[in-house]
Amino acid sequence: MKLLVLFVVAMGSFLLVPAGRADQGCRYFKSRGGLSGFEDGGIYILDHSRLTRGRADLREFLWQHWSGHRKGIAEARIRTAGHGTVRALYVVQPDPQGRWGINVEIDRPMEPPCTAFFADGLVRVPIANPGDDHLQTAGLWPLDKLPPNLLADSGVVDSKLYRLMFVRNSKPLFSDLI
Repeated sequence: MKLLVLFVVAMGSFLLVPAGRADQGCRYFKSRGGLSGFEDGGIYILDHSRLTRGRADLREFLWQHWSGHRKGIAEARIRTAGHGTVRALYVVQPDPQGRWGINVEIDRPMEPPCTAFFADGLVRVPIANPGDDHLQTAGLWPLDKLPPNLLADSGVVDSKLYRLMFVRNSKPLFSDLI
């Protein structure tokens, strides 16, 4: 029950973006102009309750581009239980100060329709039982600290063995993981 409350609070605060700012922040869904030279990872299909090839491939694409400082763009289409299909756009690039990160835009059939954020980092969280679809797709983490058992940035690991957590200023951006 405690985790459910934490999730609701975390997602509620994540979704509180003023409409004007959300429109401004979701510029890549409106136009992908200015993204020439970015590797296009394509579209990945994700499901809320099972591991799809798209989920593992998206993890691999994002990790390789962010850790390797390579510009890339990818779109995920996430089938949800109660909100239809949610689209997420990931743009891996440096910010104006030259720090590598990921611009994320989330377009969904609810208010506000589009939100955006910038993650200045990614961390890989190992999955205890990689054969369990539920552990591949569900899980919450507190917003005040990073998990203690992160995988080393330099280690080569199959993307079915970890989940990705978006980070800003060394703290999780939200409690759900890819």
